[in-house]
Amino acid sequence: MKPTKVRNYQIYRATYTTRSKQLGSPLSKDLQKKYGKRSIRITLGDTVKVIRGEYRGIDGKVSKIEVSANSIAVEGIKKEKSQGDKVDIYIPTSNVVVTGLNLDDHWRKTKLQGKKPKATPKEVKSEEPKVEKPKDVPTKEKSEEKPKKEAKSVKKSEKPKKLKPEKKAKSKPTKKEKEAKE
Repeated sequence: MKPTKVRNYQIYRATYTTRSKQLGSPLSKDLQKKYGKRSIRITLGDTVKVIRGEYRGIDGKVSKIEVSANSIAVEGIKKEKSQGDKVDIYIPTSNVVVTGLNLDDHWRKTKLQGKKPKATPKEVKSEEPKVEKPKDVPTKEKSEEKPKKEAKSVKKSEKPKKLKPEKKAKSKPTKKEKEAKE
């Protein structure tokens, strides 16, 4: 295949998932040392710093991602229109550096650590231990529960389930059956 066709399939005719993978951006020097990776795909909630263009030097969180344009909208970067409306400005992902990561996603966190996401268990939020009641002491509640269970079973027996009638398979009448009807 010609190089121009390959390039077109990778850039202009790329599928949504392929374009989504191309939303990468370099990590800051601190994050590169910490995670041992040079770049990562940008997600909502990441903190980025613009390094090229009109808005150079501005830090902010990613508020929107535009996959088709391969760009992101950063909080704090807006343009005012003639009627007074403020509109987000989309910045290409190649013009920003990721300075802070949103690690809410379990898969992303384990990928950054260099582990397989399926092999590592999810973090479970710690719950308060439940207080158990002593079982030796008979209470009125237990004696009241038994009649309720019986009442439920009586209700079930009063209302028998309706069975659906079986459907007969329809077939085309044969010539003999047609003649017999006539």
